[in-house]
Amino acid sequence: MEVAMWGLQRDIQDDEPEPRTAANAVTVQEIIDRISSEHEAEGRPSPVLNHAAPRGPITVDYARILMRQHRVCQRDECPAKRAAFALLVERGIMSPSPSAGQLEPGRFRAS
Repeated sequence: MEVAMWGLQRDIQDDEPEPRTAANAVTVQEIIDRISSEHEAEGRPSPVLNHAAPRGPITVDYARILMRQHRVCQRDECPAKRAAFALLVERGIMSPSPSAGQLEPGRFRAS
């Protein structure tokens, strides 16, 4: 269909895109997840995640979520991952890898 506007011709498509509704809307979390996964695929930390250390005590479940969200972050560069890792080590759920130059708790012996 052609429409004349102010002496100009322009094509208008009859199949306009479907308007956004609650049923077909993309959530903010879906957008954050997509951007995060794109950066993760490239081995880069996500620009949309909050990398700051949590403000108060965190639960083990939340620490696990943080570890998943920040899996490509380096612990020495990401306060959120560092806090989550510290809690999981403290609770005995994780232990630092000796192969990464870190000592497991209780395994250090002074010479």
